[in-house]
Amino acid sequence: MATGLNGHRASFASAVNQLHSDLVRDGVAVADMRRAQPLESQYAGAAAVGSRPPPRQPGIEPLEGSIQERVVATQPAAASKLRYFLDGTQRTLPCWRIGLVPINAAIAAAAVLRRDEDGRCEIVPGTLRLCHAWLIPERLPGADLSRLRDRIREHGGEIVDPLAGQPDEETYQAVAGDYGRLVEASYAAARSVRGRLEEDLLEDWSRTTQDDGWIVVDGRLHRPVDRAIGLVKQFTESYLSGSDAVTLLGLPPGHRTTAFFPKDRYRGGPDPEERTLWYLRLWDAAGLDARHALVRVEARQTVRETAKIDEISAWLMAERTPRATADARWATLLYPVHFLERILKRRLEADTRGWPGA
Repeated sequence: MATGLNGHRASFASAVNQLHSDLVRDGVAVADMRRAQPLESQYAGAAAVGSRPPPRQPGIEPLEGSIQERVVATQPAAASKLRYFLDGTQRTLPCWRIGLVPINAAIAAAAVLRRDEDGRCEIVPGTLRLCHAWLIPERLPGADLSRLRDRIREHGGEIVDPLAGQPDEETYQAVAGDYGRLVEASYAAARSVRGRLEEDLLEDWSRTTQDDGWIVVDGRLHRPVDRAIGLVKQFTESYLSGSDAVTLLGLPPGHRTTAFFPKDRYRGGPDPEERTLWYLRLWDAAGLDARHALVRVEARQTVRETAKIDEISAWLMAERTPRATADARWATLLYPVHFLERILKRRLEADTRGWPGA
């Protein structure tokens, strides 16, 4: 999948340009949308696009007593065991329209970065991965859609149905007839493609890494992996409410909340992802939004001792410098993750060079 639509070494953009010419020659009625901006430009920061809000607020099971603020002791950076950093990026490109159906292509890249004892960073060999996927409903009829899907599969392309998660056929067809909702569903599906790539990388890292270093995953920790920390910068779920939320929003810099286990949002039982969660304020938020420099830390549920939670928090506090001030998200963005993002974005730019909307 890392070599483009047709399995050759040409960029993905070149392969799509060729596919467009073939479709026009074959008389497939496609309306060209390749000059449109990536969907990330439209939905940037809207993490809940394509999903429905939970029917009720998730519950929590306190781990260290009631939710309170707790100061994080400082440690020298050399004491930190955070040596690996995992991140991914995506670009969701509008390609064509067939009737009411938008045809989008998702390109995702992910890698693991390793930092040595001298502070030098490099991509772990074999972890820089690229994935292409076409976001096309599978259960919609129509000769042109069928010919497009067949043509993509002939060239080894992967098709992901953005409506696969719909609860029943009636809902599937209703969303399929709404252009705007289909675009949203495609963006959500592209995030899933990227998430799958990152999860596979984390699983491979956990099986092959021989040292005692820990890994920071930029985002949620979807799999319970030893020595892995998820760092969530945008909160779409409010685990804390009432006085607990007041404590959270008033957290001073260099402080954390006490930890807790989330409960299953639908059944009220244990969290199926087996996570220990707590919040940490990295920088002062005085005069700024109450969520400034606030991150949610996620670890495997075996991380439950206060001493270990304090230690991990201290490692993260030590990561505040150097600051990624060139990025607007610097207050919650660890510099190694910022460095890795730049590498991944350059990789996507190379693969989409020649795209009309680039």
